[in-house]
Amino acid sequence: MRRSSLTRRLVIMRHAKSSWKEPGLSDHDRPLNNRGRADAPRIADEIFSRGWSPELILVSSSIRTKSTLERMSHRFGRIQTEIRPGIYHASVHDLLLELEDMADDGTTMVIGHNPGSEMLINHLSGEWHRMPTAAAALLVESDGIWVVEDVIRPKEI
Repeated sequence: MRRSSLTRRLVIMRHAKSSWKEPGLSDHDRPLNNRGRADAPRIADEIFSRGWSPELILVSSSIRTKSTLERMSHRFGRIQTEIRPGIYHASVHDLLLELEDMADDGTTMVIGHNPGSEMLINHLSGEWHRMPTAAAALLVESDGIWVVEDVIRPKEI
């Protein structure tokens, strides 16, 4: 039984804006574009300033998600990170499986893709939130109920 003093937080982030300039690249291998390279560190600063810093980051194996994390490393460089291929093109069910070993207390971040990011937020909270590239949502779980506390979108900061 979980003690009520424990707080589980989940930061769900969509990768920063990616490039479509190289048509021969597979979807998995697309890099960030200029806007994505600029937005990722700005979002990291905002996550840090709002006190959302995670203890664990789970990141999709795609180039754009790993590059998003790399551009955020000035804030998250020493945090435990796991590359999870199962997050790439994941369904809600797949994402829930990736989160099964999430700690009962503390903050976990998942950096993934749409529509999975929006669908996971909806599944956990019952709310729909628009998740453009580089957006991050903070969900807090208490007594089995997940609530969206806040959403950061690059164009709003």
